[in-house]
Amino acid sequence: MSNNLLKIIEEMRKFDPQLEAQAISVFFYVADKGGKDGVAQQAISEALDIAQSSVSRNCYKLATINRHRKVGIGLLENFEDPMERRRKLVRLTAKGRRVHNTLLEWVK
Repeated sequence: MSNNLLKIIEEMRKFDPQLEAQAISVFFYVADKGGKDGVAQQAISEALDIAQSSVSRNCYKLATINRHRKVGIGLLENFEDPMERRRKLVRLTAKGRRVHNTLLEWVK
């Protein structure tokens, strides 16, 4: 089992060798709770006990376009809540769903 977990971490680090545990946690939380409507960054912050600014930074690190407006990893999509525009939501991209499904196969 721990060998599979190490394999998952190393696979995630292929996207960015400097990828931190927080970013991996955010990815798996969004995969688990996001669905097609997404999950609020504030909910991620509260659930993982990570500062809101860290959640935002990690979401952008995993997004298609990062916070520096450069091409990102492409696993997450950040968007405004249409009902409350100040609230930011996050969900997996198609690539993110494929990666997540592949990683889950290794744990079984």
